[in-house]
Amino acid sequence: MAEKELSVIEQLEKEYPTIAQGYKQIIKEQYTLFAKKHLDYGMANISAGTLLSTDNEKNFAMTGLWYRLSDKVSRWKHLTINKKRAQNEALSDTFQDITNYGIIAQLVERGLWKK
Repeated sequence: MAEKELSVIEQLEKEYPTIAQGYKQIIKEQYTLFAKKHLDYGMANISAGTLLSTDNEKNFAMTGLWYRLSDKVSRWKHLTINKKRAQNEALSDTFQDITNYGIIAQLVERGLWKK
């Protein structure tokens, strides 16, 4: 039998160890931030008081997430294009929010935004 092929993760970790370790660290930070914010906000800020059990309810939640993401991307664009320094929170906070909203959208889409 031929030598075992490396999985894509093993291959990435072998070829790009700095990126792989950095990515894992950021994911851990993202999850911690998500946990803190979710415990503060609860379920309703995404589900808007619904059970997300119908297509209309899911579409409503996804629309809200789109607006939140759009706001974050607009902030990133504004600061970058205008070469401005963030006054309120670091640009890295915007990147974190974009990442977490993207994951939340996937949870909603997969029917996993529930206890």
